[in-house]
This record gives sequence, C-alpha cells and structure tokens, in this order.
Amino acid sequence: MLPGRQESWRRDPRAGALVIVVGAGLAGFVALGVMLLAIPAFVELDEAASAAIRSIDLPGLVPFAKFATWVGSFWPMAAITAATALVYLVRGRRTTAIMLTLAVLLGAGVANALKLVFMRERPDVIALIPSLESYSFPSGHAVASFVYFAMLGFLLMVHRRSLKRAFLGLVLCVLAAGAIALSRVYLGVHFFYDAVGGWLLGIAWVAFVVLVGARWAAGRPEDDEVSGPAEA
Repeated sequence: MLPGRQESWRRDPRAGALVIVVGAGLAGFVALGVMLLAIPAFVELDEAASAAIRSIDLPGLVPFAKFATWVGSFWPMAAITAATALVYLVRGRRTTAIMLTLAVLLGAGVANALKLVFMRERPDVIALIPSLESYSFPSGHAVASFVYFAMLGFLLMVHRRSLKRAFLGLVLCVLAAGAIALSRVYLGVHFFYDAVGGWLLGIAWVAFVVLVGARWAAGRPEDDEVSGPAEA
C-alpha cells in the first residue's frame, strides 16, 4: 500500500515516520494516564474542561450527541466496519479490507484491556444516557471511532484519484470521530481526557496497523496497488 512493488520497504522513509508516530502516540497516551493517576491538579483541570463541555446548551445538541454516541457503540461500529470492508473486498482490495477490520476490532480490544490497567472511575455526575459498567480511561468509543475514521481517511487519500474529494472525505472523517468522542463527554459518561487518551492511543494504533499491513503486503501479489497519483 505505501511502498510500490519496485521499492524496498526497508529503504522507504515512511516506515521510519510511522515508527515515530507509534512511539509518540504511545508516549503521549501513557504520560496522560500517569498524570491522571498521580497529579490531582491535572485531574481538576480535566474535570473543569469536562464540565465546560457539558454546560454547552445549543438547540438539538442532546439528540445529536445521543445519535453520535450510538454510532460509536459496538454493534453500529461493527456493522459500519464490516460494510466498508465488504466494499473494498468486492473491489478486489483484500489487504485493505483485512487491515480495516483488524484495526477496528483489535483496537477496541486493546482499549478495553487498558481500562483495567488505569481503572479510572467514570464521572460522578448525572449522565444523560445510561453509563456502562466499565472504567473510564481511555474511552472505547473514542478509540474505535478514531481508528475506523482515521483508517478510512487514510484509505481515501491512498486510493482516490481526486485529491479534492479525498480531502473532503478526510475532513468529514475527522469531524465524525471528534463528534463521537466529544458526545461521550457531553452526555456525562466520560471525562475530556478520556477522549484525548483515546485519540492518542488511536493515532499510535493506526500507525502501527499501517506499518505492519504495508510491510506484509509488500511481499504479496498486489491487490491494493494505488492506481495512480491523485489529481487536483
């Protein structure tokens, strides 16, 4: 996907860039989690930011937030991921379909496992939706939605000929991921830094999946060859 079939993956500088992104994302995530556990003033800042988000009062915001958080739930996100993977599979892009599916499913699993490491309690506020019986950091909705939309945005930039349409798709992906994560804060079931932690973990995970997937695809018969350079 990233290197062409005539290139050596080991000589491609994009591999090194992805390694840096993985490391930076993980370092940021761990640092954020440690500060939330060890620095009370940092927790107070998080609580203040979360309260400010919950205090926003705009017409239609509550039903929109409930819809956004529903989209980021397990079954809707699983269905969206499966449908997108099927589209790529029908188009003959097997590697892309596998990468997308594994990225979202394993990313959500990693997020749930890390909740047990940090064991941060959910906000002690009256939530606008039922709160799950699980820990708060990182936000599973934030991780899963970020991974899906980041992967989709990346794939749009890789495979589409029209740069304008690909860029528009990327912007929409960013907005969708942000809406889902922030809806959890607005509805009172997560803190703001739970969402930020989810984004940092998602950045690291997506970079890792792209790195591994591209390296794996480099030794296989091409089914994901980029058809040509993007057009303006």
